[in-house]
Amino acid sequence: MTRYLLTAVLLCSAVPAMAQPSSPPSDPACLRQVNMYDFKPVPGNRSLIVIGRDRQRYRVNFMGQCHDLQYPLGLRFKTNGTSNLSCVSKGDSVLFHDPAMPGICIIRSVEYQTPALDQQDAALAAAAKQQ
Repeated sequence: MTRYLLTAVLLCSAVPAMAQPSSPPSDPACLRQVNMYDFKPVPGNRSLIVIGRDRQRYRVNFMGQCHDLQYPLGLRFKTNGTSNLSCVSKGDSVLFHDPAMPGICIIRSVEYQTPALDQQDAALAAAAKQQ
């Protein structure tokens, strides 16, 4: 009986740790298409926040503005690697389906989404609402 109670206590204490994403690792960001769980556009149409299945958040920056990312019906990456396990990197593309025409955006860089970048995005969103 105590074994079950101990297991329950350990599991309950681990739940808050799993809810909050941990700080970004020190190694280079390696976003894999096969691990993509969710995404959301960043105000200004120059970046995209991608959430992996491990709940790690990545920021994908584009070479220029990438319009209509807030309305896509589907999103995928076209990598220059040989499989779905290749990391998304500079020069790869984000492809999205748009009812009017397919969209393509060239990737400039991939980095971890940090709290500082979250604050910048919130400030951009607030500035866009005021205009």
